[in-house]
Amino acid sequence: MAGDPVKSCAPGAGRTQFGAPPEVETVNLRRATVEDAAMMAVVGTATFLEAYTWALPGADIVDFCTQNHTAESYAKYLAKPETRITLAVTGQDAPVGYAMICAPDLAGFEIREGDTELKRIYLFSRFRPGGNGQRLLDAALADARELGCRRILLGTNAGNARAIAFYRRNGFSEVGTRTFVVGVQHCCDVIFGREL
Repeated sequence: MAGDPVKSCAPGAGRTQFGAPPEVETVNLRRATVEDAAMMAVVGTATFLEAYTWALPGADIVDFCTQNHTAESYAKYLAKPETRITLAVTGQDAPVGYAMICAPDLAGFEIREGDTELKRIYLFSRFRPGGNGQRLLDAALADARELGCRRILLGTNAGNARAIAFYRRNGFSEVGTRTFVVGVQHCCDVIFGREL
């Protein structure tokens, strides 16, 4: 017999008790550093999974994440001077989203001098109310300007109406298309651009 569950879960002796999550959680933004590479791999995988389960087979999502959302890949990005990652964190520095700009990697699209790419912007859905997604985008735009970039580009799935509306509200317009591969899925992405 396991004993009295109340006594075995009593506070103290290194045990933490969890209550109900707060109705509204404060999201803080901070700059990611190379030391955050492992954290980035976790939040990158988790937010990509939440964002695309509606559209892609699980095997393809897992394949994409195990290749692209690794501590090593984020460490390489963060070591480059043209990369900036803003982390959205809550509680005791728990990551709930991020925005990342870097040198453009948009196959088949003509890149101009002074371009940067909003490579990724993700935020867990429970943290989207209250303008936190807008705060992440604003941080990415500020980083791009600080780096002296003149245009910011991004690719988003052509079927993601919510994201497309968000980018249009923020002054982005369609400048091209590309094929984006996730696992064995070839997805049609719309490329948006905004002058800075």
